[in-house]
Amino acid sequence: MLCDVCIGMLTRRTGQFFDGTLDVTFEHHKSIKTLRQSLSIHCPICTRLARILSQDTDLSRDQPVAIKACLRKVSQRIHGPKGYDFTLDFELRKARSSRFFLAKIDPRVQAIPRQQTSNNILETARMWMKRCKCARSWEIPGERWYPRRLLDLRELRANLKDPRNSRIRLVESSECPGLQTKNNGTHRIRSGHQDDRYVTLSHCWGKPIDGVIPLKLTTETERRFKTEGIRLQELPRTFRDAVVFASYLDKVGFIWIDSLCIRQPLSKAQEQQQDWLEQSRYMGTVYQKGFLNISATASSDGNGGLFFDERPDHLWENNVNVYYPDPNPSEPKRDNFSELDAYTRCTLIGTAAWEDLVELAPVNRRAWVFQERLLAPRVLHFGCNQLAWECCEFQSSEEHSDEQLDIAQKRHLKHLTPAVGRTLREMRLKGAPDPDLHLRDLYTYELWKMVVETYSRMQLTKFEDKLIALAGVARLFQESLFKLNPRPQYFAGLWGICLESQLLWSVKEVYEDNGIYDNPARRHREGGPSFSWASIDSPYGITYSDVTDYKSSSDTTGELLFKAVDHNISLADPKNPFGMVTGGQLLLAPRHLRRIELYKSPVSIPLPFAIRLKIEPPPKRPTEFANIYLDAPDSDVDIFQADAQMYCMPAAYGERTEKKGDRYLYCLLLKHEGSISFTRSGSGRTEGRYRAFRRVGIVKLSAYPSERERDAFKEETTKEVICLC
Repeated sequence: MLCDVCIGMLTRRTGQFFDGTLDVTFEHHKSIKTLRQSLSIHCPICTRLARILSQDTDLSRDQPVAIKACLRKVSQRIHGPKGYDFTLDFELRKARSSRFFLAKIDPRVQAIPRQQTSNNILETARMWMKRCKCARSWEIPGERWYPRRLLDLRELRANLKDPRNSRIRLVESSECPGLQTKNNGTHRIRSGHQDDRYVTLSHCWGKPIDGVIPLKLTTETERRFKTEGIRLQELPRTFRDAVVFASYLDKVGFIWIDSLCIRQPLSKAQEQQQDWLEQSRYMGTVYQKGFLNISATASSDGNGGLFFDERPDHLWENNVNVYYPDPNPSEPKRDNFSELDAYTRCTLIGTAAWEDLVELAPVNRRAWVFQERLLAPRVLHFGCNQLAWECCEFQSSEEHSDEQLDIAQKRHLKHLTPAVGRTLREMRLKGAPDPDLHLRDLYTYELWKMVVETYSRMQLTKFEDKLIALAGVARLFQESLFKLNPRPQYFAGLWGICLESQLLWSVKEVYEDNGIYDNPARRHREGGPSFSWASIDSPYGITYSDVTDYKSSSDTTGELLFKAVDHNISLADPKNPFGMVTGGQLLLAPRHLRRIELYKSPVSIPLPFAIRLKIEPPPKRPTEFANIYLDAPDSDVDIFQADAQMYCMPAAYGERTEKKGDRYLYCLLLKHEGSISFTRSGSGRTEGRYRAFRRVGIVKLSAYPSERERDAFKEETTKEVICLC
């Protein structure tokens, strides 16, 4: 529901002022106090503006604020059909901005409030499911894939009029009546069951309330779950809502919930971990093969539930009469012109409509849910104020059609195709010639780049889950998306082909408007070895490097300055190459390896760190380089110690789309940490001892002001093979 400030601006031109152009400009909110009042009625425009302002403004304090709005009419004659008739742009302090679209609707259609009843929710969900064809395999009789364990909903389905005393039971799919085993090793079962479909649930665990540990499957509860079952009252609200809703869906007899279908370890003992490791191999498949994924999108914990509170004032469509007379008064009006002709009935479409409803919702900040959402053929989102639908064919919500959402949402997460990869790459290169068009699977690598950069911003309760929570997606890439034969090997979040270029990832940093540098990233060795992006936890995420073989350039700056020789990855589960790792080593043969000094700059603004070559005797005026991207400076505190043995390893020149003289020399920053034994793979399997290094960041060396000073990092060559750990 739009607030009085927004309605007055669009309908009565309240706050309009002349800015010297034909644009219709307004003063919007002038204080945080009035903005908060609009927030209290959930005005979609003001909610979005407040979210942007909160990045650098304390919204709890009453203070002046300057928000400027500009309304423009889109000429369909000049620009062609756009799907909208007006743009509404907001300019906030410090150049922050936001855009909305206004699309004309039939003025005879009256906005009506959406009543959130179980029948309406079910009807909406069924409408989307009927339209979607992404789960057509369930329409074909025959073989099905099932997880090892499921929660049986048959008793609940039989008592939907009064489900309070009903129970759900844990069953082994291979032993469930009506599901006849064909190959229990892979859980492929020929179904003769009338209600043979299963759905999955995505949710946030949240923190225990009053010290009460949420109900879960363990070696101690498994027998009771199978024999006595689980009473609905025992379940957290989110689980309870999900099983009841699933029971209303046609032909759905089962639901899979991770904490109730996989034995949760009670200790670190191997026998306690075994079931979790085994079932996690199939986690991606569980969601891929499910009939529907139910997502508790707006709930931050198990007690939030699926269904949002009824707020009739918030459930009105965001329709408004936009007053826009001809901005050129010199042109004559037609004889039958009426002031009413200056009004256009429009519906509001925010460029962040899908982002606010789905992308930024609590459940979609979880790393595990990223995989669940991406792999499930279709997802029904229970948002904070409405339902939303997401599948490979379309996105929709109760408030906006998929056509309207397409106006605002240019990238769909579930669209993992080479065509989308190509579009992503072309957008990123911004018209520059692509130097790697010869590379096989180029656009699949671009998709992987998008996946990693998105996933790396997600939240994990246990950091050792960093790789296993993405395992199903990695398996999908290797088995279905890559076309190379043989398929590239996967290890620790990287691909074996063009591996060298993938080692040049960097942690995203933030420089605040006042120039203050911020990199709160932490290093977790349990996530992966230091050369893997998976070893880093950063709220800003990482930038995955361009995947290239460095072979398309005819000049010397296209050369690769090191080679990956061999690697050894220790897996927590030897049968799951996509899962958790317990250690890893990577042998590199660098062409150059120079000793350096790394130090914190005395003046941290604007660049907080710098390096210089360690030369004996030291020059009077050593050249310093400060374009440094440290992985985790707050964790890697030892790299600043006086006795730290720091090295710079020149790696390659980039960006490869730049002219030869404008390219940086990319280098790995390494810390020497003793030596390590490594047995090489292959027929010889020779064992050797190598100097061991930890990756701590990268540096980009510019040719300005002196190319000679930069090339000093390459003056000395080496034939040494080193080991990154």
